[in-house]
Amino acid sequence: MKQWKRKCRLTVQVQKGQEDALDLSEMRITFRISQATVDNPKFAEIYIYNLSPDTMNRLSGENGFGETGQTVILEAGYDGELDIVFKGQVFQYRRGRDNPTDTWLCILAQSGNNAVNYAVVNKSLPAGMTQQQIRDDLKEEFKKCGVDAGYMCDVSDQGLPRGKTFSGMLRDYVKQFTQTNNTDLVIEDDQAVMIPRGGGNGEPAFVMTPETGLIGMPQLTTEGLKVTCLLNPRLKWGGQVQVDMSRIQTQSFDIGYSGQYVDQPYKDIKSAQGINGFYNIVSVNHSGDTRGDDWYTELVCVGVGSKATPLTGAAIKAVQ
Repeated sequence: MKQWKRKCRLTVQVQKGQEDALDLSEMRITFRISQATVDNPKFAEIYIYNLSPDTMNRLSGENGFGETGQTVILEAGYDGELDIVFKGQVFQYRRGRDNPTDTWLCILAQSGNNAVNYAVVNKSLPAGMTQQQIRDDLKEEFKKCGVDAGYMCDVSDQGLPRGKTFSGMLRDYVKQFTQTNNTDLVIEDDQAVMIPRGGGNGEPAFVMTPETGLIGMPQLTTEGLKVTCLLNPRLKWGGQVQVDMSRIQTQSFDIGYSGQYVDQPYKDIKSAQGINGFYNIVSVNHSGDTRGDDWYTELVCVGVGSKATPLTGAAIKAVQ
């Protein structure tokens, strides 16, 4: 992929449920996109600068308290190669200014908003229903909320020993299912993606080198292997990268008595490295500025076959 002539396209639905949308690609846009393993949906914070008052009011209402739930699609990449880095729904508009002349409209959005916050499941599962059938049932529940099924790994054919009734939030139903089957599931760009815990999505590993966009030296920390590269929409949660082991930097051990032997396995290349430099992506953060320098992807990765998994950080709670 040629990583120059950066491009960005932002479309925002004007009214929920309607086809009318605004293309804001010509404006100055800055963004931060975060995707963690658990507990947080894929999240976007997008700033659009110096919109006309009419356009700003059309999107956010005259007082900034207009309707929310509109679909936002942000695509980024390079000349001739745009890919979606975020697709989701608005849950807040903010207005402000950086100085007397530059105003902005901030869009806060998350992927799969209806499925995460509002979807309810009331159903009975008969005895003998297999985990694969329950997985397919989950796909239908997601579809009702406007979330398509992306990659969803196979699970056990073991049947339920007795019938089961479920009544509650879809997110709780999903949590029970993933715990039972030792899997992780996220909603990414309005698609449900499920992978085996500690596994990947089956796509070939992306070889991370300076020629493919690697910036600086990957660092091994208690949060996992941190890798920074030029913005690459192809790098997704559940994917895999291959890193030259000679480029990896390790972090110093905690010399305090309470920290010794606690953090060392996570910062030790022997226990935290991936097999032949292969690492699973457990957290992805994209940041960009169409009129500035930012145009990066930051990854947190865990070694394939590693004995150590992250203790804290973006891979766990989307907090860095």
